[in-house]
Order: sequence, then structure tokens, then C-alpha cells
Amino acid sequence: MDMTQEGMELIAVWLLAFTRFAGFFVQAPIWGSHHFDKKILIGSAAAWTFILFPALNVPPKLSFEPFTFIMLIVFQFFVGMIIGYASFIIMAAAQFAGSMLDTQMGLSVAASYDPASGTSINMMQRLHFYLAMIMFLCFNGHHFLVRAMFRSFDLIPLTGLSLNENVIGILIEMTAKIFYLGVQLAAPGMAALFITQVGLGMLARVAPQMNVFMLSFPLNIAIGLTILTGAILVLINALNKNFVLDREHIEVLIKAMKLTPK
Repeated sequence: MDMTQEGMELIAVWLLAFTRFAGFFVQAPIWGSHHFDKKILIGSAAAWTFILFPALNVPPKLSFEPFTFIMLIVFQFFVGMIIGYASFIIMAAAQFAGSMLDTQMGLSVAASYDPASGTSINMMQRLHFYLAMIMFLCFNGHHFLVRAMFRSFDLIPLTGLSLNENVIGILIEMTAKIFYLGVQLAAPGMAALFITQVGLGMLARVAPQMNVFMLSFPLNIAIGLTILTGAILVLINALNKNFVLDREHIEVLIKAMKLTPK
């Protein structure tokens, strides 16, 4: 093998590894935030690629045919996005829980721009999201994600991925977790607000001259904040428990994307 061919293979390996890290940073918690400039994310992906590069081997069937190599780049970007998406599930569930509480507490009209997501977000939704992010950092989730990305290069080759029924099933299960975990996180506040609405409905029938509609706004906010304050430890424990489960799901997902020899 001449020096030119060997140099092209090393450049191709670096580019494929960089693409996987870039796809990961697009979706991953914290790194995928709009707080970070795109140049910082690109530099971070390049830095991690340089750190990992000495441990990477040139795949035996690395093709330089233009269409094939472009597809390899697309596959690596897709691998990084899948791992990043799987790591963002708990954050999305926390946001979903907060959005439900915002609707029930009447705070959905008080939306403001959030630089972390790049969209308008409500108060409870933002509170739940940043609480989940703090727990993610306290639980060393960012360290685990870096190790998971390094581990992915041992299991998933740079020449492709196995998008089988196990991978699809895991992604569907994790996506469904956004909804039922969000409901669980919002359950204490939702239950208290539901009882409040029932009580206000009964009060409106007993005293129709009272303006129950105007009374419901401050009452819903007060009860919602009180229940959230009282259930904050339950919320933190639920987040910690699900971060542990999310780690296991990410490890299983990476193993499921491993190409099996035919």
C-alpha cells in the first residue's frame, strides 16, 4: 500500500468518526442546546475525534466510490443522532410534564423565548427542563455519554450500522417513554388541579353569583406551585431512577446497532 492510499484511508476514517460525533452533538443534552454556537460544537466534535483517532482502525472494506462514501457519512451521522436522541428522552419527558402543568395552571399564555431550545417555552416547562438538566449533570450523565460514544466505535463499525427490528423497537419504546414518564412526573400536580377544578365547579353551582372563573386563575397557580414544591423530592428521585434506566437502554441500543457477520 502506497503512502497516498494510506493517507486517504486515514483521512476517510477521521471524517467518518467526526461525522458520528457531529450527529451526536446535534441531539445530545446540553451540547444540542442553542446556548452553544455551532462553531463550538464543530470544534468539540473535531477535538473528540482527534482524541479517539489513534485508537481507530481502518475498516477492511472501506470504499472510496463517491456514492458509497457519501452513504457511509450519512450512516455515521445517523448513528450519532440515534445515540443523542436516546440520551435526550428524559429531558423531553420533563418538558412534556411541565407543558401539561402549564396548561392546567393557566400559564400557557405566559410563554417566553428559551435560548436552550430556540422556541417559545412556558414557565413550568422550563423549570422541569432545567431541573432535569441539573440532575443529568449531577448524575454524571455527560461523562456516561462520552464513554457511550467511545464504546460505539468498538461495536458499530465505520462502514455502516444494523438498523434491524430490535433498534426500531427500542426507539419506539423510548419515544413512548416521553409520554408516560411525562404523565407520571406531572401526576401530583395534575391530580391536585383536577380536584381543584371539581371543587370550583361545585362552588359555581352553590354560589352562582361568585365569579369562579376569575378566582380559578390565582387558585390554580397557588395550588400547582404548592404541590410542585412538596413533590420536588419525588420528582428528583423519579428523574434519577429514569436516568439509570436510560443508560441501560442506550447501551442496549448501541449493541443492537452492531453489524452481525453473515
